[in-house]
Amino acid sequence: MIRTQPGSIFDRIIIWSFDRPVSGFTRYTLAALVVAFVAVARILIIPDELPWLLFIPATIGVALVLGLGAGLFASMVSTVAGALSIGNAANPYWLPDNQWAAAAVFLFILIGMVMMTGELRDTLRRSLALNAELVERERSSAEREVFLSSVLAASTDCIKVVDLDGNLTFMSEGGMKVMDISDFNAVRGCPWPDFLKGNGAAQARAALKAAAEGRSSHFETPADTYIGVPKWWSVSVSPIPGPDGRPARILSVSRDLTALYEAREQQKLLNGELSHRLKNVLTLVQSIANQTLRGAHSIEQASAAFSSRLASLGRATDVLTTTAWQQAELHDVIEAGLSAVSGMRDRIAIDGPRIRLNSHVALALTLAFHELATNATKYGALGNDTGSVTLRWQVSGTQGSACFHLRWQEQGGPPVVRPSQRGFGSRMIERSLGAYFRGRTVLDFPPEGVVFRIDAPLGDTGELIDG
Repeated sequence: MIRTQPGSIFDRIIIWSFDRPVSGFTRYTLAALVVAFVAVARILIIPDELPWLLFIPATIGVALVLGLGAGLFASMVSTVAGALSIGNAANPYWLPDNQWAAAAVFLFILIGMVMMTGELRDTLRRSLALNAELVERERSSAEREVFLSSVLAASTDCIKVVDLDGNLTFMSEGGMKVMDISDFNAVRGCPWPDFLKGNGAAQARAALKAAAEGRSSHFETPADTYIGVPKWWSVSVSPIPGPDGRPARILSVSRDLTALYEAREQQKLLNGELSHRLKNVLTLVQSIANQTLRGAHSIEQASAAFSSRLASLGRATDVLTTTAWQQAELHDVIEAGLSAVSGMRDRIAIDGPRIRLNSHVALALTLAFHELATNATKYGALGNDTGSVTLRWQVSGTQGSACFHLRWQEQGGPPVVRPSQRGFGSRMIERSLGAYFRGRTVLDFPPEGVVFRIDAPLGDTGELIDG
C-alpha cells in the first residue's frame, strides 16, 4: 500500500516546511532568532561547563525545517554565540586556549551534522515526490482499469483472449452477453475453434497459427451462441506480445454481422428479382413497340402512341416500386392507368373493394386502363361533353375459390362502331390480360358504349384486403 499521509508530528513539520517555502532573508532571520533564543536559554539555564549543548538540537532543527543553507548559517552563529556566552575580557583572546579548540571542534562536528541533516531533508523531499508520483500512477492505473472495464462491458463485440493453443482464458462482459453466456467458467479452457461452424473452425486454427507467428488475420464465419442462436461473425485475430516481444497470448475480436449478412442475402435476392423484372419490362416494351409500329399509319402517330404507352408503363412501375415490385393495390393501378385522362377524372365513377394484385398483373392492367381511357377520349364516351364511364368490380365466392369480376362501361358518348381490325389495345386487353388473369376477358362494342369485362379466379393473381 502506498503511503499517502504523513505518519508523525516530525513528518508533518517537515512536509509543512516543504509546502510553505520562505525567502532566503526570512530563513536566515529565523535561524538567527532561534540561535539567539537558545543563547539566552544557555546563559540562564546551562552552566558554563556545557556551553554548546542546546545549540546542537536547535541547529539541526533549523537545518531540517529551513534547509541546508540556513542550517550552516545557524552553525556559525551558534559557535559565535556559545563563545560569547562563556568568554571573558580578562582573557587575552576572550577564550582560554582549550575553549578555542573546543569551539573549533564544535563547529566542525556541527557542520557535519547539518550536512547530514540537509541530505536527510533532501532525501525526504525526493521520497515525498516519488510517493506522490506513485500515488498518481496508482490512481491513473485504477481509473484506466475502471475505464477499460467499462469499455469492455459496453462493447457489443465478443472480445476473447486465448492461449497459444487456442483455449479460452478471458471473455469480455459484453462478449458474454452477445454469446448468451451467463458464467464464463462454463467455457473457460474450452478450445475456441470448436465454437465455430462450417469452415470457421479450420479458419480459426489457421488464424491462431498465424498469430503465434506474429501475424494478424481476419475471416467471417457462422457460429451459434451458447444457447444455440445462429449468427454470423466477423472475426479478427491478433497476437499479444509478452515481455520478450514474442506472442504470449492471442486476442480474438468477433463482431456480430448477422443483420449485415441477412441484408446481403436479401440484396442478392432483390438483385435477382430486379434482373427478372427488368427483363419482363424490356420484353413488354419491345412488344409495345412492335405492336405500335405495326398498327401505325405514320411515324408521328407511332411516336405519340408509343410515348403515351411508355408513360403509362412508367407510372405503373412507380406504383410497384413503392412495394419493391411485389404487389400493388387495384385502386393505385387504376389511378396510374387513368392518369392520361386526369382532366376528365370526374367523369369516371370507380367503385369496388380493396384488392392487392401481383406485379405482372398490375403492369398489364395499368396498360389496359390506359388503352381504354385513351380510346374513350378518341372514339368513346369521353370524346364529347356528356359521356361518362363506370368502373366497378367485386369478389364473389369463398377465399379458396374467390372470383374476380370487373366491368368497364361507357355511356352517353357518340354511337360506337365496331372497329374493322384489332389494334394493339384490343389484342393486349383480350389476349394478354386474359392470360395474366387466367380467366375470361371480353371487349365488346355495343352502340351505346364500349364494355370491357374480366371474369377470372382471384387465385394467385391477387388477394382481397380485409377492411
